[in-house]
Amino acid sequence: MTLFYGLLVGVAMGAFIQRVGASSPAMILENLRLKDLSVIKFMATTIAVGSILAYLLAAGGAPMHFDIKPTYVIGVALGGLVFGVGFALGGYCPGTCVVGIGEGRKDAWAAIAGGVAGAFVFTLLWPVLEPALIKPFNYGKVTVPQLLGASPVVAAAVLAAVFLTIVTLLPTRPGEAPRG
Repeated sequence: MTLFYGLLVGVAMGAFIQRVGASSPAMILENLRLKDLSVIKFMATTIAVGSILAYLLAAGGAPMHFDIKPTYVIGVALGGLVFGVGFALGGYCPGTCVVGIGEGRKDAWAAIAGGVAGAFVFTLLWPVLEPALIKPFNYGKVTVPQLLGASPVVAAAVLAAVFLTIVTLLPTRPGEAPRG
């Protein structure tokens, strides 16, 4: 049943990604240049709604778990840099390239191939990378609620409120009046 929930969420997310135009490398580029913030606003809304829904589903007994990954600063920073460069050059992230393939975009296949190749190389290099990038500055499984001394549900609600406020106040295109 868990896989079925995952499939439903994945299909819904793909439909939303396609609907907002986030599977278009040109649209991604406009967002990275801060000329059109629709994809950024979409992702902020997705994070806000998803953070609340995840806790509501868990409270309702949905079969899920929250597996917190360790906070290792150097590895995460370098991984973010590699991801960001690939995102900017290719115009796709893992979800948007799958939607792009569904739309018939041939360049999305290159993004998938690059991601798979990168994951393969990372896996092969793990024994060398772990002592250099993972172990130094590894702070373990740290969460924002732990740092603030707050409940995870309260932290999710505050995050959602902040993100939704920003989405409402921020114009989609600079120079436009916001829709709030």
